[in-house]
Amino acid sequence: MRAARLHSFGEAPVLDDIDIPARKAGQTLVRIDAAALGHLDMTVASGTFDIKPPLPHIGGTDGAATVVESDTFAAGTRVLVRGGGIGLTKNGCWAEYLVAADRAFTPFDSDLPPEVAATFFLPSTTGYVAVHDVAEVRAGERVIVSGASGAVGSMAAQFALLAGAAEVIGVVPRQDQVELLPDGVRPVVGRGSVLAEQLGEKPVAEVLIDTLGGDVLSPLLGRVVPGGRAALIGYTLGTELALDLPNWLLSDVKILPVNMIRKGARQAELAPELIGKLAAGEVRLAVQQFPLDRIADALQLMREGKVAGRAVVVP
Repeated sequence: MRAARLHSFGEAPVLDDIDIPARKAGQTLVRIDAAALGHLDMTVASGTFDIKPPLPHIGGTDGAATVVESDTFAAGTRVLVRGGGIGLTKNGCWAEYLVAADRAFTPFDSDLPPEVAATFFLPSTTGYVAVHDVAEVRAGERVIVSGASGAVGSMAAQFALLAGAAEVIGVVPRQDQVELLPDGVRPVVGRGSVLAEQLGEKPVAEVLIDTLGGDVLSPLLGRVVPGGRAALIGYTLGTELALDLPNWLLSDVKILPVNMIRKGARQAELAPELIGKLAAGEVRLAVQQFPLDRIADALQLMREGKVAGRAVVVP
């Protein structure tokens, strides 16, 4: 089978031809129909993360697959693939076939195409948890979502609108990303001092949901009303935050982490509801497909912020 394997941390995965893994008792063999590319995958591949899998390593924490052989699931069953260390400490979904513990597979019956099924789980559950569980957005509040053209940001913006937000401001670094914003979101374009000028000097929202970090985060924190909330999800534009402590304490803005690694049970609980919302068109997830042999190109485009929505590879 073909598999995209990481041979050295900090380098692009290489497409290798290896044997189909053998199944043991308590495991299921599946054919991967589509595999997601996520920022967690890139963080693991960087070698700077506390989770370091043995090399060579097949990445990919999320996928959609069809059961080939199992003692638990009937052959042909469509399943979501996630958990059990897949793509983290164990080989993941960037391959034509995968063997993993039965508990890593969840059957689903929906009209979702494989590329959406493979990619919906993390962005939709993260967006939902950020809006409802962490930031606790209430009807009538104004919400800023940075990176609202991306997969997680777009979902967060849509869930904020569904929660009754009076206004959702979608911050994007580049003008070409405006067309990717969900309907009903007001665009603001810029980074750093440019972004600060675009927003003005006064607070403009009760809630910030930040997926970018870097030089957009500090100006956005300053545009949250005193006593407001900031839910921090991502760091694609930078991993560090400098705070002017006296003024931050004065603002009393709560800085709240969104750590989805610790919310597996909540994600599993939400998945059926979110599949239903996607299938019904209540929320939408943009997906850009790449063949498995272009995975290195896809990862580079993700680093550059040039993927329209969520990236997925199809073996």
